[in-house]
Amino acid sequence: MIETNRVLRSVVACPLCRGGLDAKWSCALCGRVFSTVEGRPVLTTDVGGDVVKDNAVIRAQARERTGARRAGLRGVADRLRDAMTADLFGDDRTQVRALVDAVAGTIPEGCPVVDVGACEQYYRAQLDRLGPVLALDVALYGATDVVADAHAMPFKSDSLGGIVVIEVLEHLRRPWQFFAEAQRTLTKGGVLMGVAPQYCPTHGFPNDYFRYTKSGLASLAESHGLEVEALWPVGGRWATLLHWYWANHARENPLRRVAGIGVAYHGWFQGVAKALEALDEREGRGGGAPSGEHQDHVGWSFVFRKR
Repeated sequence: MIETNRVLRSVVACPLCRGGLDAKWSCALCGRVFSTVEGRPVLTTDVGGDVVKDNAVIRAQARERTGARRAGLRGVADRLRDAMTADLFGDDRTQVRALVDAVAGTIPEGCPVVDVGACEQYYRAQLDRLGPVLALDVALYGATDVVADAHAMPFKSDSLGGIVVIEVLEHLRRPWQFFAEAQRTLTKGGVLMGVAPQYCPTHGFPNDYFRYTKSGLASLAESHGLEVEALWPVGGRWATLLHWYWANHARENPLRRVAGIGVAYHGWFQGVAKALEALDEREGRGGGAPSGEHQDHVGWSFVFRKR
């Protein structure tokens, strides 16, 4: 915690005027005094009420962060998913590992990486391979280092080596404003990397605004002075179709609540998805259809760099 606080202090700035903050999180330039919750700074004026959040998803991620697994049949279903189709449906851990592999050794030395919308950050072990990491979120979770708004990040210009957004862009009301902030805060050679959905069921945390295509992501990056270094699809057309089926039907099937049947149902779904995707790959994505860009995907992983 002491080391994290030192790293945060080295790059932090007032989100309103970009002035420096003292030991009590007061801005020397505009005079704004920011509060703390559980010893962690709340560097935003947009968070109202209680910033501490708790729900079933957060508790599950907290267990993941500590290395714990769910017990019983639900735990068996989780392990089955991990073994069969974590890569197929863009499991966060799988994609974070691929992203870190893509940029390892290229992050500007001495500059921290900020995980935006980190929630409980159960993939932290992968990000630690890149250097010092700060967890930022609009609410306070167990892993949070600083509470802030991605549209007005509390960091000095040209101070960050990397920014990570894993399934976060869809929750930003003004993603173009975030891209402008990424360009401002990244140092030369720094990277913005993450995963964004092209298809995903509507969900909260706290709101859900957008979906992204390959061209849309590239346009956001390039229009804000970031170079597209890598941009690859997650899941093909069968994974996309079956993801929709799972989200809108299978997940709510009452049979899944019956002990034993739920695990079998889960396994059947994963097996069908894996088999159809493998067949699609063997046949060249449908017998000569243009690859990638003319097909729908579950989402996209990306690496954009500031030159």
